[in-house]
Parts: sequence; C-alpha cells; structure tokens
Amino acid sequence: MSGIPQSRKLNITPLSPVHMGTGEDYTPTDYIIEDNALYEFDQRALEVLPTSERQSLNTLLAGKATPDMLKNIQAFFYKNRDWLIPDAINVAYVSDGLSNLYQARVGRAANIESSGRQVQNNLEIQRAAFNPVNRRLYLPGSGLKGAMRTALLDSINQGTPLKGRENNRDLQTRLLKGSFDLDPLRLVQIGDCAWRGPENLNSAEILFAVNRKKHPVEKACVLLKSQAEQKNLNQMLECATPFRFRAFQGLLNIADMAGVKNGQNKLPKMQFSFGDIAAACNRFYRPIFDAETQLLKKRGYLDSKWRQTVQSLLDDPRISQQLENNEAFLLRAGRHSGAESVTLNGVRSIKIMQGKNKTDAWESEARTIWLATGDQQDKRYLRPFGWLLVELTKLDQEPPEWTAAKTLIGDHTELMQQWLLEVRTHQVTLGKKVKEARLQVEQRARINAQNEAVEAQQKAEEETRLAEMSPLERDIEDICERSPDNPAALLFNKLEDGLWPEKSDQLTVANRIKALWEEDSRWNPDFSGKNKKKVQQSKRCQTVLEYLSEN
Repeated sequence: MSGIPQSRKLNITPLSPVHMGTGEDYTPTDYIIEDNALYEFDQRALEVLPTSERQSLNTLLAGKATPDMLKNIQAFFYKNRDWLIPDAINVAYVSDGLSNLYQARVGRAANIESSGRQVQNNLEIQRAAFNPVNRRLYLPGSGLKGAMRTALLDSINQGTPLKGRENNRDLQTRLLKGSFDLDPLRLVQIGDCAWRGPENLNSAEILFAVNRKKHPVEKACVLLKSQAEQKNLNQMLECATPFRFRAFQGLLNIADMAGVKNGQNKLPKMQFSFGDIAAACNRFYRPIFDAETQLLKKRGYLDSKWRQTVQSLLDDPRISQQLENNEAFLLRAGRHSGAESVTLNGVRSIKIMQGKNKTDAWESEARTIWLATGDQQDKRYLRPFGWLLVELTKLDQEPPEWTAAKTLIGDHTELMQQWLLEVRTHQVTLGKKVKEARLQVEQRARINAQNEAVEAQQKAEEETRLAEMSPLERDIEDICERSPDNPAALLFNKLEDGLWPEKSDQLTVANRIKALWEEDSRWNPDFSGKNKKKVQQSKRCQTVLEYLSEN
C-alpha cells in the first residue's frame, strides 16, 4: 500500500452561511430580483424579448458609457422581467430587506453628493463558487484544505510565541519541518465538494454581511458603532445555505508513504492521518465556535433559533460520539471566517485600524466581527459565517443514519422547499403568459409582413403601370390624384383652360372625363331643368361631347 492514496468521503453540512468565492459577481445586467428570488439569466434569454425591446437595448448599449447609461440598462432589464424570469438559468433566495434595497435602487443612483456627482450603486453581489452546468454551489477543496492546514499548524505549535522576527513562511517551514517538496500537506489532497442535496432545495441564498463591535464601547453614554457600520460598508454575498443536511460531498486523499525509501531526503518528515486532521480541527475550531457564539449571545446579536438548532445538533449523542472519535470535525472556511480562525494561538497579531490620523494597533483579538443577516439594520437575528460540520466515511460506506438531525433541520428546509416550489410555479405560469404574448407578437408580425408584402406588390404594379404610360397619361394621372373626390371636374377645368393644345390630347382627356363621369353617374348631356348644378353639369357634358364629336 506504500505511496497509494488512502481516501475518505467528506459529507458536509453547513451550520451557518458560507461564502467561498471565486472573484465573480452578479451584476444587474445578468440578474433581476422579484419578491424573495434572484433570477439569473444569460445572453440567450435576451432572444425571448420582443424585437422592439431588443432594438431598445441595442440603442442603450450603443450609447456613451455614463452613469445614466448603466442606470437605464438596469431599469431596462427590470422592466422586462416578465420576459426573462421564465428562462432564468438559476434562482437564489433573497430576504425581504435585500429585495427592498434592490427595488429602491435598481436604475437609480445610490445617492447624490453635495457637488451633484452621482454615487452609482451597481448592486453587485459577490458570487460563491458554483458549477457552471447546474448552477449549484460547491465548496472549493483548496479553501477547505487551507482551513485544515491552519488547524494542523496550531496543533503542532501548541500556542508557542514566535521566535524573534520570524515571518509566516518561516514559521510554517519550522513547524512542518520543511517547505515545498518537504511540506507534509502536499501528501493531502482535497477535491471540490459538490452539491449532493435534493433537487427541491436551494443551495444558495443572498445575504448582507454587516460589521458589529464585539464589545460595547460608549462615548457620552452612546454606544459607538464600528467604522464599517458608521459608513454603511455592508456587502451582499451569495452563500451556501445553512442546515442543508450532508448536502456537499467530496474526497479527502492522503498518500501513504510508509515503507517508501527516503534515500535522498526528498520526502516530508511528517505525515498526517485522517484522525490527525479531524483531531486538529476539533481542537482548534470548537473553542472558537463556543467562544464566538457565547459572545454573540451575550451581546444580543445571535439568532436564537439558529443557536438552538446548532447546539442541538452538536450535542446530539450521534454526532458528539463521532466528534469525540475524530470521525467528524468542525471546520471554518470562506470569507468573514474571522481573524481568530485563520491565525495561530500564541502568535496571533491582528491589525486594528484606529481611524484617520491615528496609528494602527496590533492585538490578539479582532474588535469587530462580520455577521450574516437579511436586514442591514438587524442587531438581533445575526449569524456567524463559515461554520461546517464534516463527517468522514470510508468509500464503500454510507454515513450513519442521523434521524434527529433530519428532524431538527426539517423546520428550516421545509420553508425553503415551499419557497422553491412557489418560484418554479411562478416561472411556469409566467412562461405560459409569455408564450401567449410571444405568439400574439409573432402573429401580428406575420400579418404586418403580409400587409407589407401586399403593399409592396401593389406599389411595384403601380410603378410598372406608371412606367408604361405616355407623358399625357401621367399628366392625367397626376391631376386626378390632386382631386380624388371629383377628378373629372379638375380635368375639365384644365381642358377649358387650354392646357392641351393638341386635338389628339384633348380627345384623350375628354374620353377620360366621360369615363369618370359615367362611373359616378354624373354623365347626363341631355338634362334640362331648374337644378342649377345639374344644368351646369349637363353643359359640361355637352362640351365634352363636342370635343369627342369634333375629333
């Protein structure tokens, strides 16, 4: 078995919101929010827009890149949301607070400075790592391995302070008895942990990250806010949703180098087992978890329902025995895991920003903490970021049944299952309406196209007819078009005015006048009576007859 990797399955249950990002963002040009759902769409979805709307979008995109342009594009997509929602490639849950913020800001500036300059609000949301095929989140193995590495280093160091001016790289090299090829963590490989949860449950939700002081600080009997809170420097993050039971799965591989000859001293001097990793993680992260939840509870920040569920899970005999046997462990990974979770006990030195014109301080504990919430102003229903429960099982085994956990988590997942069902139903219902509207648009387009074809044919025929006319016939046609109600009268006036001196032309015009009067029953050369209009008409008819008879 020497040199052959030994493997364990990782079955991971998020205990709190976890954001493990890749540097990508949602922007308002590829998502819209309606009610409690973010709908992501791609360029293919734009094909469903009516032609007139696509032309409007092209006009917007062809304009100069200005703050107004971005606002108009944001407003455009929101206005056309009914066309885009049915074909969304992904949905994520959003809170009322975040939805309200979107509604208030989409297509608008966040605020206007005193100088009149617009402070543009791009409504960007930091994305978590996701599978581009099914759009489900995954937990990157590199981030999980980094968290395990921190715990292993702390376990080796045992709280010993730094030696002199030792930097981080030198510290790790000393603790692990080598770097690069001699680093024992190169024998440990962790694959990305993919979503394996049910299809009727969302893997992601969008939350605010808000900053709060860990300990109360008063000035003039007023509690001070953190600098980030004062400046409203909140963030919007996509997170793996907590209490998705064993929803992420991956592999942890360790190369077994026992018995391999190390003649040239190229193998790591240390090697960690699965039990070593689990024990180090439990030893390092559990005290941080307990201290942090206790602190947040004391401050009144902690969401009591979340705390009760997590505590019940960890206290359940089924998992507590696994934790004790190092068959399961706590892990903290991702953004806003807290400075204490990414630094070693005994050597921890956290930079404290003191504010403008003040010297920064270095302390063993951060003064503030970033917390997850659905409301920017929330101070009572907050949750920490990054906590994961990891269970280890052999490749040929399933994790042990844990009925109590399913029951505890059920209250959280049933609401989300209902939410996702309502979202899918809304997409289907809206899709039917959009399909009907699209058919109507297509039908109108066909009718318009047919009418345009008929008009084009008629125009072509008319142009052909006019082209075949003599100059005199075109003159007659032109005069008739000037007086569509009584063209014969206008022709007669022109005839009497001597417009056509040639006898042959006069005969042609007289024939056309006669034909026109015959069409509308005005031809009556023999009328005599008291009606002056008919008498006058009769005289005109006689004159036309004279032209005809003379020729």
